[in-house]
Amino acid sequence: MAIFDGNVLASIASPQHPGASVSLGQFAAGASGYPGASVQFAMLFGLLTPDPIQELPLLYAATLEPMTGSELFEKIIVTPREKKLGFVLSANLFTVDVWNTFREALKTMTQIQIQGGGGTLVDNPFGVPLVFGAMQSRSFQATVPQDGDAQIQNTVIFVFSGIGGTDLLVTGTRITVFGPDPTWDEPIRERTEYLTEIMNAYADKEQRVQLRTNPRTRLRYKVLTLDLRDTAALHALLWGWQARIYGVPFWPDAQPLLASVSIGATVIQVDTTLRKFTPGGLMMLWRDMHTVEALSIQSVGPTSITLTAPTTQAWAADGRTYVVPLLTGRLPDEVVPSRVNNAVAELDAEFECEVV
Repeated sequence: MAIFDGNVLASIASPQHPGASVSLGQFAAGASGYPGASVQFAMLFGLLTPDPIQELPLLYAATLEPMTGSELFEKIIVTPREKKLGFVLSANLFTVDVWNTFREALKTMTQIQIQGGGGTLVDNPFGVPLVFGAMQSRSFQATVPQDGDAQIQNTVIFVFSGIGGTDLLVTGTRITVFGPDPTWDEPIRERTEYLTEIMNAYADKEQRVQLRTNPRTRLRYKVLTLDLRDTAALHALLWGWQARIYGVPFWPDAQPLLASVSIGATVIQVDTTLRKFTPGGLMMLWRDMHTVEALSIQSVGPTSITLTAPTTQAWAADGRTYVVPLLTGRLPDEVVPSRVNNAVAELDAEFECEVV
């Protein structure tokens, strides 16, 4: 069999593979094996000439695709994007983080815009314009005051030129505690209302349909104020908040505070057995109609209540501080207080409480 040593030239139909072995370049062109073979080969195919091996660079064309976590970068991230305050019983403070996740670019905040009603405030100690370095984060303190519109619906926008999605939505409802305590010379009337529908068939059969998941509560009790300060506070409650939602104390379940509470406490020691203290509900610490603090309940134990936010006042367990469950309710369209004189007033208060 004839053996030809040399480099085989690539044709158009079968191009040289860029990864082919370079060993063929070590040999000279020619043919061997039997006499006259090289002459016949040259007549048919031409003379074989050595072809030096050439290195062909491998070129790759592609686009960058984000891997897991890459979507985090190249934007401004505001945390949280939505703050649901629920019932605002006192001044509410929370932190807002603004993070520049651009890895190689400075970004400048030009202003902080607050739209809508509710009175949300954002403290910016850094001033504007404010430069954020690459991957830099800053924290701002937001405050929702106790007084203001009944409904809180604010949009806070941290303005960066050409960048969207830097807004924060703040929502909530303000309520005021109806602080005057009952006279106790008359019973507190509690009425439970259900809502059902009775459907009658031609055969006089009935089907009863429950239209309200939870029953509605009505509370009625008499309030008496005996000095100028208390009477003025009662009238301020009626004139300033009558059409809005009150925090209504459920006085039959009032319990004395068992252990003193310091500022910033999140646990209240009180007997909760068979009382209307419920997780997700409201309660108040009360000494008199002018000294009240309303709080939200996170969880309830047999002898303690854990709060969703710390207390802002100190409370002494001296037998005069009471822990009272709060319902949310409204007064009727017409309220008629009785004035005995300029220092004494009497009110037969009736509240239609919200369904929980």
